[in-house]
Amino acid sequence: MTSAHRPLSPANASSILRYLGGTGCALWLLVMALQPDVGFSAPWLWMGFFWLVTIGSGLAVLQSLLYVLSRRKQLQQWPLWMLVACSGILGSTLLTPIYWLLGEGLMQGSLGFEATMDDETDSGTALGFGWAALLQEFGDMVGPVTAAWLLISLPRLQGLLPPVLVHRQGRESTENAESTAEMVGQAELTTRETQARPAWREALPKEMGDDVIAVCSELQYLRVWTARGSTLILGSLQEVEDTEALTGMRVHRSWWVHARHIRSVRRRADGLVCQMSDGRDIPVSRRRKAEVLERFGDAARYATPALPPPERSKPK
Repeated sequence: MTSAHRPLSPANASSILRYLGGTGCALWLLVMALQPDVGFSAPWLWMGFFWLVTIGSGLAVLQSLLYVLSRRKQLQQWPLWMLVACSGILGSTLLTPIYWLLGEGLMQGSLGFEATMDDETDSGTALGFGWAALLQEFGDMVGPVTAAWLLISLPRLQGLLPPVLVHRQGRESTENAESTAEMVGQAELTTRETQARPAWREALPKEMGDDVIAVCSELQYLRVWTARGSTLILGSLQEVEDTEALTGMRVHRSWWVHARHIRSVRRRADGLVCQMSDGRDIPVSRRRKAEVLERFGDAARYATPALPPPERSKPK
């Protein structure tokens, strides 16, 4: 199974920048309203500048590290929440000297803003720029920075764990499924001839081919399974749903499936699942259940292997 990445596309980059920009504005308004103690006192405008640089540089460093880590082949099988946590810890290391120079160096040293009473009694703030001061700064910020980064990423953390490995099962298809596959094939051909290739398909590495089985949303990335393996690319599941309405459907908040690769739709103890051509079971949400059954038919719900005919006794 192979994994690969393509460079960040403009559309995906702008989407991430909008998300981080909105999050940064919300954080800036929050800290300006709460006015947490940062070790010095300054006029409102200077505090606004301080928090703007602090939040902006933090989000830029953390997102850049998350992007770099997600492109490492050795880490692509990790759950994305682990990559987010690692980027938070590594980001704290990079941000430690930046935040120290911004607070103690610029605001107190260069601009001369007075330290608060708590700061003056703190032995750590008496330390000059050096390993001791940086280690103390890192210890103070690694926990809050990592926790805040996880919370910022929380709205996109659905379905981050890699799918459970499943054994290949028998590939049984009904007449209904075959008819659907025919219609899907015709629709897919028409779509490719009449429409421009979607950006998320352009991001797929050539070695992965174009025979997509399923797509899963993972943070601001898409995990795409094809007949040749899986890969992680930047993109949104909404884009897949909008551009591939004729060839498949979104069966869950985190999953899109290609109709041609659905072998059966069956019930399980915890709900409905689509069994795919590669043996993968993909959950169907309650909201999509009726739509899935309507599109793929009732016959697929109870798809079971045919029983062998009874053996006839041989004449003696």
